[in-house]
Amino acid sequence: MTLPISVVLCSYNGSRFITEQVASILNQTHPVTELIISDDASTDDTVAVAEALAKNDKRISIIRNVQNLGFTANFEKALQVAKQDLIAIADQDDIWHEQKIERLLKRFTPSAPLIYSESVRFHTTPPLQPVANKKNRRIDGKDPKKIAMFNTISGHAMIIRRSLLQNALPIPKGVYYDWWLALVAMCNGGVQFVPEILVFQRSHGSNVTIQNHLGETELRRRFRIMLDEHLLHFKEIKQLTEADRLFFTRLYELWHGSLIRKWNRPLFIFLWQNRQVLFFYKVRKLAIFSQLKHCFLFSFRL
Repeated sequence: MTLPISVVLCSYNGSRFITEQVASILNQTHPVTELIISDDASTDDTVAVAEALAKNDKRISIIRNVQNLGFTANFEKALQVAKQDLIAIADQDDIWHEQKIERLLKRFTPSAPLIYSESVRFHTTPPLQPVANKKNRRIDGKDPKKIAMFNTISGHAMIIRRSLLQNALPIPKGVYYDWWLALVAMCNGGVQFVPEILVFQRSHGSNVTIQNHLGETELRRRFRIMLDEHLLHFKEIKQLTEADRLFFTRLYELWHGSLIRKWNRPLFIFLWQNRQVLFFYKVRKLAIFSQLKHCFLFSFRL
């Protein structure tokens, strides 16, 4: 029996690439039951392209936001509209491996609310022999502390169970939807990872989350502010164990202090004491030196 599955794709000024992505979704070896395209008030002809695609395939439905909601709120809206118990998430400009859904569902255990795969970036055409990024470790399991500071669980590579939304919605304003879903999933059965490259993520100048043009100092400043906002909400996840809640609360208090203090010695000590879990995502030959470096960088405000 083929399990029914919804796919939610959020678009914004994505007319250049959305046709190719939709084709990669609809041509999956595991049939897609419905594809919801939620457009976030595009100013180009994205909606017209999507409507033309919908005329040729009844599985496609389109939501058109009158006002721009932002990508997290747009995804939240689309997730609530999806009808099936299994929901895959898609970005507008990626390309899926034709067996993405099939391979993920084959490994998806009933107790886990979220599963995801490896993905790689490309500029022009997907690589014929893709190689996974060895810089950061993909994280799975049930320990939310491992993604307290950095998330390697990408929304574009996810399939979730509808039951996860009962605990994850509403998503706090200003929080990355995939990071939030991953944390809540870790507190409600765990996250699974399939080490196969099943998504090709297109890298171009209009990407929302790719900011390669920014300098290191500006990136660090933005990261500091972003993580402060996220930790404020992470510590309020209802299903956190008491020990994890205390951990996230303390990390938030110290991190928040780093926004106004040039040198934050208590934060440095906390990061160093918890370096193995907080920097678990980093893959380094001499891990202790990398951990020391990042403890210092995060505790010292330029």
